[in-house]
Amino acid sequence: MNWISDHSNALNFITNLGMLFIWIVYLQLFLITYLRSRKPRIIINRSYGSDVDAICIVSNMSQEPVYTQNIYCTIHHQNGTCAAAITDREILQESGRDQRPDGVTSQGPLNQGEFVSMGTFKNMLAVTSERSKEFPDGIDNLAGKIDTMEIMVISAFGGDDLEIAATREFRIDTSVTPWKVIPIGPATKQISSRKERKKIRQMVIDNLNNDQI
Repeated sequence: MNWISDHSNALNFITNLGMLFIWIVYLQLFLITYLRSRKPRIIINRSYGSDVDAICIVSNMSQEPVYTQNIYCTIHHQNGTCAAAITDREILQESGRDQRPDGVTSQGPLNQGEFVSMGTFKNMLAVTSERSKEFPDGIDNLAGKIDTMEIMVISAFGGDDLEIAATREFRIDTSVTPWKVIPIGPATKQISSRKERKKIRQMVIDNLNNDQI
């Protein structure tokens, strides 16, 4: 007991230091959990099949709502790339031909766990190829020439001043009928750093300027 009394100041210091360390660890875990919950996560995937007639589904797995604003499709082919923005008008104009579910739209809010259809992969390939210089006659000329297609979804997230984005690439197998759509990699790539998001903002601005020409 005398030893404890004699060293009480040192013991109190060690105890307080240990408590401080525990609180620092606790606060760090809390901060990591909070930042992870704030991190946007958008999933791009196939539904109703695995060929070009399958539906492209965009899901919001973030803790907060997102508002989808723009959809871009890029075709990577033997001679380079071609890209196009997919609009509501183009999705809905094709709905009868592709037998797409009613109410599809490329814009609107998505709460946590909600998803929206962006139409068929075939439609996105058709719109993108018809706008290109290489394949103005449409999707039929892509057979044997297309390698992959990349889909980018741009959204507003919470109170952030810059858009977020997600991309996923799919390999297109034209050796079978109908063509197969095969995801490259198991996950959707999230674009959330400020540097990348500034590039996304400029892409959106450039697209708006082109629409006004």
